Amino acid sequence: MKSRFPFSLENIPRQTSFACLSLKFGSILSALILILYSIFALAQCLAALNVLPLDWTSDDIQSMMSTGFVVVVTIAHTVTLFLSTLMLIGVLRETASLMKPWVIWTSLQVLVSVLAFVYWTTLTMIKYNDNSLLIYVVEFLGLMIRFYMLMIVASFYRQLEERFIEETKHLRDLVNNENWYSTA
Repeated sequence: MKSRFPFSLENIPRQTSFACLSLKFGSILSALILILYSIFALAQCLAALNVLPLDWTSDDIQSMMSTGFVVVVTIAHTVTLFLSTLMLIGVLRETASLMKPWVIWTSLQVLVSVLAFVYWTTLTMIKYNDNSLLIYVVEFLGLMIRFYMLMIVASFYRQLEERFIEETKHLRDLVNNENWYSTA
């Protein structure tokens, strides 16, 4: 059944494998990479919080904005760490319901990252006349890696869902056939 909602999981391109390996291995590798990345990012956020001043006044807008930004990024990385761990458990147990929150969260993160990348690139090119291509290429490659991870995990998620639907249908057919034979 196809969804008419344009941002549904059916619109994520489907993969059949992770390079030459299975989707399950790609999902496990994605989870491990993101768990490691989240731990390092949380350590960096905590280090940034230690550097920022603890007492600010109502006139110190820059300190308040910096602290608020670091707190929001810390919360986002904490949620990513939790959902990546949950997704890893779901992949190892082959339970699609444990993977779905990660797919939704990462879809939102990729969407926000793309919008922020376009906004940041436009702003720096217009305001500062900065044309250093290396920063944009590295940021773009990071986005593409994140999107590829999303495609791999979403494909494995859909594969597990389809397998569950087929198994359920097969069991229902067995039960219905047994009831038909027992009533005859």
